[in-house]
Amino acid sequence: MSPLSALVLQASGLHRSTAVTALHHLGYSFLSEVSSNAFALDRLRSQGGVHLLICDVRIDPVARLEFLQTVARERLAHGVVVSGEMAPGTWSALAHLLQLQGMKVFWLGNEAATLERLRALLADFQPREAQLGLPLGESTPGEDGETTNLPARGQLRAYLQPKVCVATAQVYGFEVLARWQLEDAGVLSPDEFLPGLRRAGKLDGMLFELMSQAVEALRAQGNTDLKLSFNLEAEQIAQTGFAATVERTLHALRIDPRRITFELTENSPLHAPSLSLENVLRLRLLGCGLAIDDFGCGHSTLQRLMELPFTEMKLDRHLLADLNNGDPRRLIVLRNALALGRKLGLRVIAEGVENAAQLRQLQQLECDCAQGYLFGRPMDAGQVGSFLRGGPLRLQKLEAVQAIRPA
Repeated sequence: MSPLSALVLQASGLHRSTAVTALHHLGYSFLSEVSSNAFALDRLRSQGGVHLLICDVRIDPVARLEFLQTVARERLAHGVVVSGEMAPGTWSALAHLLQLQGMKVFWLGNEAATLERLRALLADFQPREAQLGLPLGESTPGEDGETTNLPARGQLRAYLQPKVCVATAQVYGFEVLARWQLEDAGVLSPDEFLPGLRRAGKLDGMLFELMSQAVEALRAQGNTDLKLSFNLEAEQIAQTGFAATVERTLHALRIDPRRITFELTENSPLHAPSLSLENVLRLRLLGCGLAIDDFGCGHSTLQRLMELPFTEMKLDRHLLADLNNGDPRRLIVLRNALALGRKLGLRVIAEGVENAAQLRQLQQLECDCAQGYLFGRPMDAGQVGSFLRGGPLRLQKLEAVQAIRPA
């Protein structure tokens, strides 16, 4: 085996010097110190890779993610010690992503890479020869050639359903849902047209059209604060460059990514896991939120929570159904789901709130947010202005909700 080699990608200073000194003591005789991703890649490629990479991800995190992806694809390092964290909750997703591509991953956190710390981290690390130019293959879904069965006439319309803070009953955002408006004024539900769009490969086009309609609806009211959430399907985030396309779309719409949340159903399996994780990480690094939807209705809930950097947990409506029928088991499940969300630092949103009794129970349990017919049904984007200005229906619902708020 050739002498151990390492590269430290970190801004110059005491922490970098400490890491280099520690690596020398651990037997790494070929060391490189660089401050930029470009120099690091040039050095790695020119010397055929290294056994160990130390990388600080706090500086320009999106670029650092791309750098680490390139290193993993080209097998330019056998192991990587990650310093810092790109965004809260992203570490486990980053580690899983790189491990899927064959890298050993160690987290240093915000500590200095001292000899004692590195020796403990790398105790079981047995570096092999770094090999350049062996990218891992990745497959993505393709067209199946089936007929699309799209509606012949009409157009896609964005329908918005309000989301409220449980404690105050104030609207803080909307979930954006897809409807197909027929020329005869009829409206098709997603079950009637989504399969056709999916087979035609038009899910992304639908998403970006919904984003455009919803953003413009709020902008027309002079609102720049309310948040918007959109549903994503597993095959969408398994596409190369999906997150980059979302970034360009948000830039074109002139909307802060921090106002956008993407919802993933908890029981839909990830396609092409490494690509999916890369896209999810990029969306989070842009500032977008990520919600686990329909929590409590599937089988992979806890695994999905550990794999992906969620910021929100949406409780499935079935957890609230018949909540006040005296069944203690249902209340225990709901209470523990809320506690899990809090422990993970997630905003918890209860779906399917239809009556005052459910809302009162959520207030007692100190649930963060809620969504359901009690606060408003999905409405055409053109009706949002009237709703926000406090039309008769809005005032009636708001007064009813506020009347049952605890003193």
